Amino acid sequence: MHYATDLFHPLNDETADGRGGDAEECAIPPVRYVGRCPESGKDLSIGPTARVIAEARSLRTYLDERSQTEDGFTSAHLREPAAGKMFGVMVVANAGGHLGTLRAFSGEWDESWVAPAGWVPSPGRLQDYAEARRETEDRVAELTRQIHELKARPTSKPIRRQIEEIKIDRGRLSRDLTDKIHAAYRFENALGETLPMTDVQTGSPRPPTGMGDCCAPKLLQAATRLGLAPKG
Repeated sequence: MHYATDLFHPLNDETADGRGGDAEECAIPPVRYVGRCPESGKDLSIGPTARVIAEARSLRTYLDERSQTEDGFTSAHLREPAAGKMFGVMVVANAGGHLGTLRAFSGEWDESWVAPAGWVPSPGRLQDYAEARRETEDRVAELTRQIHELKARPTSKPIRRQIEEIKIDRGRLSRDLTDKIHAAYRFENALGETLPMTDVQTGSPRPPTGMGDCCAPKLLQAATRLGLAPKG
């Protein structure tokens, strides 16, 4: 997958400790993202810093400003009822040691899987399951319609059996599509390996739905593919 070079947003107010002039003193949340290196067996982790918290605040201000306009990049749709979005920022260093940020959001942007310029795109090969998704969603909608139609009839044992059979069929279709979606998410690591998301140990038979398009995986994958070193 090709990653655009405009994803790296340079920071111009760097200091020797990497915090920057705008990084205020603040309470650092006691959270870490941890992964085990397959070569050394050591746990590697990354967590929030004062600098990245300052950059997150700046991004929040920017998004608020862009919600007031329809020109260019706009976040106006986030103000619609029941709308919401998770955002993430990662401070990274390029090969020259210069600091910058990567920006990401969870899932789609305004009902589109095409990320706006300057934002980390989905790490999934969306085209791998696009057709299967359309076909499955149409079929699931039809099965759901059949269930509603049967429920509207006077209840009987044969009707209840039909409903259960349709539900089983609908569940199978959904699981098959989920497997196709998970297979389309393949992550690269610093060793140059490309591994499917299904290899991630999550404590359950399947990765959580939508995990590949959460902010943290998107940011870490973009940093790896762009040769950037995560700093927080």
